[in-house]
Amino acid sequence: MKRTRKTMKSLFYFFIYGLLIFEVNAQNIITEKYHPSAFPLIENGKIPTILFAQEDYEVVKTTVKHFTQDYQLVSSKTPKVTTSKHPKENVIIIGSLNNSKVISALVEKNLIDTVGLTNQWEKYSIQVISNPWNKKKKALVITGSDRRGTAYGVFEISKQMGVSPWYWWADVSVEKKKSLYVNHKGFKSKSPDVKYRGIFINDEDWGLHPWSAKNFEKELGDIGPKTYAKVCELLLRLKANYLWPAMHECTGAFNKYADNKIVADQYGIVMGSSHCEPVLFNNATEWDKKTMGEWNYATNREGICKVLDQRVSENAPYENLYTIGIRGIHDHAMEGGFSVERKIELVEEAIQDQRSILAKHTEKSAEEVPQIFVPYAEVLHLYNNGLKVPDDITLMWVDDNYGYIRRLSDPLEQKRSGGSGVYYHIAYLGNPHEYTWLSTTNPALIYQEMKKAYDYKADRVWMVNVGDIKPTEYNTQFFLDLAWDVNSIKRETVFDHMYQWYQDIFGDELGKQCADLMYDYYQINFTRKPEFMGWGEEFSSSRWRERIEDSDISFTNYREAESRLSEFKALSHRANQLRSLMPEKDQEAFFELVYYPVRGAHFMNHKLLLAHKNRWYASLKHSGTNQLISEVKAYHDSTKWLTDEYGALLDGKWKGIISEIQSQGATFAKLPPTTEIDIPQKAELGVMVEENEPSIGINNLLCLPAFTSHYQETYYIDVFNKGKEPLKWSAEVSEDWIQLSKTSGTTVVEERILVTVDWTKLKFNSTGSIRIISGEEEEIIYVKAFDTKIDSDSLQGVFVEKNGVISIPLEKYHQKVNKEEVNWVVNQGLGITGASLTIDNNHAKTAGHWARNDKYAHVEYEFYTFNTGRFDISTYVLPTYPINGFQLHRFAISVDDESPKTIYVGAEIDSDRWRNNVRRNSSIHTSSHYITTPGKHTLKIYYLDPGVVLDKAVMDFGGLKKSYLGPRETRLEDLKIK
Repeated sequence: MKRTRKTMKSLFYFFIYGLLIFEVNAQNIITEKYHPSAFPLIENGKIPTILFAQEDYEVVKTTVKHFTQDYQLVSSKTPKVTTSKHPKENVIIIGSLNNSKVISALVEKNLIDTVGLTNQWEKYSIQVISNPWNKKKKALVITGSDRRGTAYGVFEISKQMGVSPWYWWADVSVEKKKSLYVNHKGFKSKSPDVKYRGIFINDEDWGLHPWSAKNFEKELGDIGPKTYAKVCELLLRLKANYLWPAMHECTGAFNKYADNKIVADQYGIVMGSSHCEPVLFNNATEWDKKTMGEWNYATNREGICKVLDQRVSENAPYENLYTIGIRGIHDHAMEGGFSVERKIELVEEAIQDQRSILAKHTEKSAEEVPQIFVPYAEVLHLYNNGLKVPDDITLMWVDDNYGYIRRLSDPLEQKRSGGSGVYYHIAYLGNPHEYTWLSTTNPALIYQEMKKAYDYKADRVWMVNVGDIKPTEYNTQFFLDLAWDVNSIKRETVFDHMYQWYQDIFGDELGKQCADLMYDYYQINFTRKPEFMGWGEEFSSSRWRERIEDSDISFTNYREAESRLSEFKALSHRANQLRSLMPEKDQEAFFELVYYPVRGAHFMNHKLLLAHKNRWYASLKHSGTNQLISEVKAYHDSTKWLTDEYGALLDGKWKGIISEIQSQGATFAKLPPTTEIDIPQKAELGVMVEENEPSIGINNLLCLPAFTSHYQETYYIDVFNKGKEPLKWSAEVSEDWIQLSKTSGTTVVEERILVTVDWTKLKFNSTGSIRIISGEEEEIIYVKAFDTKIDSDSLQGVFVEKNGVISIPLEKYHQKVNKEEVNWVVNQGLGITGASLTIDNNHAKTAGHWARNDKYAHVEYEFYTFNTGRFDISTYVLPTYPINGFQLHRFAISVDDESPKTIYVGAEIDSDRWRNNVRRNSSIHTSSHYITTPGKHTLKIYYLDPGVVLDKAVMDFGGLKKSYLGPRETRLEDLKIK
């Protein structure tokens, strides 16, 4: 085609214009302020007409339908829609680049810029031009490079108009607007960073299925096309494109209802199936053993291939991403008890058979059909032992079900034409414990793991297990936004995304308060999920119900249980205050997105910790034992009432979607065991001392922790009654430097005495005692005060020994040494201390033995001890894995100039250590060290391998007490130094 100078000039300007609109932030293209060049979405009560081509994709028509509804929500007016007439007024033109005659005509006349759109994946542009049929009016042209790109462009406008993707699923209110304008500079999107981005609806037995079957889609009595239409709409609004449907036995298989796949296609959603469903076949419900035989590839290969052939023939006309391979029925390992070698042979045979079926029915070569292979659970073991997967199939790596990715592609695997992806969990039902009730996966952990995956070229498919969709709303949003644009979120700004999300929903001030609250919610629940507070394992080979156990959270040491209970109570109080401030229009969204999870976590923690406290009090014959039973029941009932309130929202819209009992083994959700005791009438003295846990049969003098002049601590003694009559008591001190907050009392249940030291009266290191007297009963508590004679300001900020321990949050280093490609960075908000330390380069080379000296990458911490000799350091790290199968996962640790000791991070899957690690989000590694002199020393931690996340270090000089999180930070800071 001959190009004139005028045409070339036009193309040049379009190219420059394309570059300009590329730079405009999509979040800023709509404003309420008038500009003469802007496009009026709403102006003086008038709205434009919508034009799209009748021949365009079905998803474009579906999107236009929703867009008109969005317009009505924002403006109270429904725009006219036409497919044939050329409106002479302001018009919104919507169409895909390759399937709309309207768009093609605009391109032919050089009226719109399509630079960078042709043959691209899911891109879109938003441009303001003169109306082609009336130059005095304007046109807003939304063009997609393909069918989903068009939909994403339209829904971007909806979102910026004020219609949240969660307007229906989380009842986010839509504010009415009198005027809205689209910036004349427009916008052109990039292609998504991850090609296929989706959700897996799973473990729906206690949420989505009963809600749909009995409430939303009760005419079908199942999860069907009406429900999937809402799911698919949500996915499009979130710029996702991929779905694994619900697949448990309680639910009819996706393909049981013919309309399901039609609905998915109308929304342009790519259908797939979970790791255990080959080529869209749900063997959990569709395989009939009586008529089809065993699900055993060695003995019934022909029978299995027959049903798979039928499934592909039915679904081939639609867009699918096929899961390839073979496992057992549902989520079980392969049947037959074969050797690893034989299992590998059978899986490889299944892969080849399934690829032949795909080629037969799609009329494409197997290499052209999108496929994934998911090495989940035992299949990863087969893959690591030599199972061959064709190069064009995407390897979809998995996490360990608790948010830690088990491995990623090595350098050779990164060259595969099929690339790789990740299957990730933010909800899970299985060993060692489910977490499907509340959504507490820390967003910073999702970022840490998924950014690492992206850095290792896992960019073909990201799938996230969201359980019932509710209540994982925010984490779903975070995961999919990260998949769309990985670089839009940074390590140091992870929680900025959350703050913006809540502020978009609830406004700047209330939204910030909501985000503040949820930030703290994620922090405290990171140390132990509410579902794990029963402390037992939910599943084992012989027991399919969790046994409630006493927690490791201590009621005497480091004020651990006391602090956790008070922190949850404070969160709950803030939630109540916020609820009272929320306008009526935001009440439902606030309840669903903030109030229910915060209050639910509060109730569950109090219920189970107070039940533990009751059992402990019973062993002490404490008069408050039975009172705790009623408190436990009140918290249990409150959880049910709170859940019932959720179901009653909006006249029962969500009835059944949330259940406090989420599995057959979820004993934690039931009333926990408590102990009732007979309390005698007569009062009897009982005493509990901080950091002094009574043990039967052990010589255990009552001693307060040592008081030190550099920390000037306050410790407590609890005087409690063992009878019904009030207990009269008095307290005496042996030394005048021992100070008590009270010296007598009449106690019905329990009373606390705070103990301090008057350092002006202490002449030297001393011991003393406190005598608690009640009638003829008495208890002696021994006290030691240690005047450390520290008088140097140089110890400000140094970690100083306290009662035989030093506790160091590892993000609080005194010095860091970066080296070449190793740069230490802080993960704010991720870790049991509220932050953690790692390196920012996931591709940094492994360091050898030669790298373990002060010239190479390490961090240093100054500490001060009064002891000498051998001591232990327990280093807490996140339970991450080696990045790929050939890498190690280590760091090294030393004190002063000793030879660094190598620590290997990790635990074998399904080992007891691994179970403890994932439930506590921490892996604890202990090393032994030696110093010859008291005073100031240096702890050094050396980089050895990428992917290690350092959290906390605890030094034990003989004073470490039993607890869950270990002692709190012992940093000499802002304290009076003698």
